[in-house]
Amino acid sequence: MQKLDYNIYINNTSKQFCERGFECILAVALGVGTLFLLFLFPVMGIALSIFASCFLCLGIKKYLIAVACDEYAKIEDIFSKWKICVKAFCLKFSMVLISFLWSIVFIVPGIVSALNYSMASFIMAEDDSVNSLEAMIKSKKMVYGYRFQIFIVYLSYFLVSLIFLCIFGAIGCAIKLSFDINYWIPIVSMSISYLFVLFIFIVPYFELGLTNVYLTIKANSQKNLVSGVKSKKTTKTQNKEL
Repeated sequence: MQKLDYNIYINNTSKQFCERGFECILAVALGVGTLFLLFLFPVMGIALSIFASCFLCLGIKKYLIAVACDEYAKIEDIFSKWKICVKAFCLKFSMVLISFLWSIVFIVPGIVSALNYSMASFIMAEDDSVNSLEAMIKSKKMVYGYRFQIFIVYLSYFLVSLIFLCIFGAIGCAIKLSFDINYWIPIVSMSISYLFVLFIFIVPYFELGLTNVYLTIKANSQKNLVSGVKSKKTTKTQNKEL
């Protein structure tokens, strides 16, 4: 099994988030805000938001790749993937469908399938020329040996989100028990507070951390490819000498 240095998304991601956290928050806020505005359109709002979420996801990942590489990130990159909106939709639809079908068989194959294709969006975000099938195949090859460690990354952020949900839920219950107020007041106020923390801190940090994981796995894959080519050349040279 390949090893993934967890310092990549703990130490490095924390440092990057401290330095350029506003850019990460802005990217997520623009994406979520755009989907919310599209959702307000009558009749077609839900369909538009689902379709737009596919290319906005790619745009945000492209933007965060620039942030993680300490490069200048153009805000228009968030919306730049609308040109490949059909491919983005096909990619997301294929990933969800295959993972869902495997989940029907058993939950574990569904999780493995989702992990196999977890880097496909990053691949398409960096290279517009690939189609959904190529991105999924490349992702499956890339994450081979890293699936369990990527699962730990997702699990850690899920647990953090769950902990904050429990904290705000407990605060809401304490407010309801301490004051004679309608039950919906603490529910609404704590829900808004939780969503604020989720989309301002947890999601941007998670997306930046996942970007660092992708860049690390990509760099390791390239190193393995180069070393493999060198070893083949060495073997051929030795065979010729013999």
